[in-house]
Amino acid sequence: MTALQLVTPVSIDDLPEYPIDPDQRLDSHGFVQWEFLRWLSSDMRWNGTHECKSMWFDLVNLAHCETPVGTLPNDPKRLARMVQPVVDRDHFEALCKLEFGPLHGWQQCRCGDDVRLMHPVVTRIVTQAFASRANHAARVEAASQARKLDRLTKDIVLLSAKVAEDPRKVRWVNEFIDKRIAERRGQRRTAEDLQMAVHACKAEALVGRFPDNT
Repeated sequence: MTALQLVTPVSIDDLPEYPIDPDQRLDSHGFVQWEFLRWLSSDMRWNGTHECKSMWFDLVNLAHCETPVGTLPNDPKRLARMVQPVVDRDHFEALCKLEFGPLHGWQQCRCGDDVRLMHPVVTRIVTQAFASRANHAARVEAASQARKLDRLTKDIVLLSAKVAEDPRKVRWVNEFIDKRIAERRGQRRTAEDLQMAVHACKAEALVGRFPDNT
């Protein structure tokens, strides 16, 4: 991409839509996954000047702090200021006219009503970061739920070993208690919650809610 392409008027409807919502953030992400093998064999590394490669890498990192995450502004003047040390705009635009300039691989995209720049590799890295965060959150939630049910089982066994030995009944008791807590807008279960839940669970078992599958 050249500097002239950055400022040339284009129809926003003809541009690809950036796939990541502006509201999604990676503020707590303290690192960036880097495809170093891809970089080592890339045309940019082999053919770009040291100056252009330095600016290119700087902008790739800065894109992770932009909105939407992974994009850059479609403004050569602002881009020249973002690079540190600050680069003269005319010099920056001259470098961008090179085949392997600071914006090599970046292309215009549509972000709502705005035109910004995206890079396929950066977009993939950011997308994978969101997926990794979601998977981590799911694992943490699953582990937390497992610990909660384990503690609940130990408390239930003091009232009814028969209920405690059936995971289906433990989960039912847990849901019963959660509903009671939500109804009174409380935060913790009480001894009364547990007693009522176990009693209700036994009643449900008598009417066949938990059939014996053996």
